[in-house]
Amino acid sequence: MKHHAVSRYYHLDVELVPERVGQIRRILAAHLRYWGLEQHVADVSRGIGLLLEPAARNTSAVRTAIETWWTGQHLITAVSHVDPAATGEHHVEPHSLAEIAALSDGWGSCTADDQHIVWFSLRSRTEQREPLVPKGPAPDTIEARPLPRALSRPVGVGAPEPATPLEVAGPA
Repeated sequence: MKHHAVSRYYHLDVELVPERVGQIRRILAAHLRYWGLEQHVADVSRGIGLLLEPAARNTSAVRTAIETWWTGQHLITAVSHVDPAATGEHHVEPHSLAEIAALSDGWGSCTADDQHIVWFSLRSRTEQREPLVPKGPAPDTIEARPLPRALSRPVGVGAPEPATPLEVAGPA
């Protein structure tokens, strides 16, 4: 029996303080294990630590969002917090980004609205790759609606006699 992966998404909003970093790492590890992605726990935990620990040390109580997506082939983890350009502080240290690049298959950063976002992805290895559960096609118009039947009209109301019902031809 072939197992199909289901795409998954997890979002966590936290007030980032140094005491919460370990707890956040454990929460994400639990979700990855629940999704059956034990092989990625160490890398995601390390990456999250690299992104959260400097921010937690350098600021006081920053609202942070952590998001994780599993597509069946890629695990993408993103951390967003208040844009450092707006506060004058840079929350991600350059050596942390170098380590993120070394442990991941891809990474990047961007700014959206007032949020600074850093993300990294881990690719599923060939033996772990599973196709997503296929969605069934939308029903065809013929399947969704039956053919109309001939309507009978009342006799004697000025209408001609009722027509005979339409005959539906069978397969040719």
